[in-house]
Amino acid sequence: MKNIFIIPGYGIPKDILKDESYRRYLSWVFNQIYQISFESKDEKPVIIFCGGKTDIFKPYKRTEAEEMKKLFLTWAKRDFVRNQTKDWQYKLDKKSLSTVENLLEASKIIKRIKGRKQIYIFVEFTRQKKIKKFAQEILKKNFKIIALDFDLSINRYRDPKLIRKREEIDIKLGLNSLKDKKFYQKYRKILEEKIKFLRRQGAKKHQDAVYEWWRKKLKELEKFR
Repeated sequence: MKNIFIIPGYGIPKDILKDESYRRYLSWVFNQIYQISFESKDEKPVIIFCGGKTDIFKPYKRTEAEEMKKLFLTWAKRDFVRNQTKDWQYKLDKKSLSTVENLLEASKIIKRIKGRKQIYIFVEFTRQKKIKKFAQEILKKNFKIIALDFDLSINRYRDPKLIRKREEIDIKLGLNSLKDKKFYQKYRKILEEKIKFLRRQGAKKHQDAVYEWWRKKLKELEKFR
């Protein structure tokens, strides 16, 4: 049985090696992969980092996938875990801008892997319902969701109703994207517009900008066709 781990990204900080939130997230992910691989005696698990060019720092060339791998390798290369991690296989999805795209791009990588597979999907706690819905549509079976409540930023707490509504809308948009290619292309443009908006607001206002974008867009996205 081949273990496959899907790791979605959540933006790109200025320095991922020092970023508290990403270090908390990926350290939990790392230990989960280490333990599952050890217990299942899988020395060559496939680890898929998912996330495209959401960089808000010029020249906007970094991807979430590449940045996460960079941080992850700092732990995997340590002498005292090296025997277990030296044959881990890393794959990158550098295109996706949303959760549904994370799984679509990851599924393309998974299809090229031969043999029986067990898929594990890591996800931020508030997004677990959404990723389960998409996984049921895209991956169909043999997947497990591992939800991690790692986010300590203000947007995790200040508006629970908005979080719930955001997830409901994102599920609807994602599922519609899977059914209709033209809709998917229009949805992709919205995601690109969001990134441009966040870049205009700058890093110092990033948390507030994310909140404001969703607060202003909710009604529009509810009616989006």
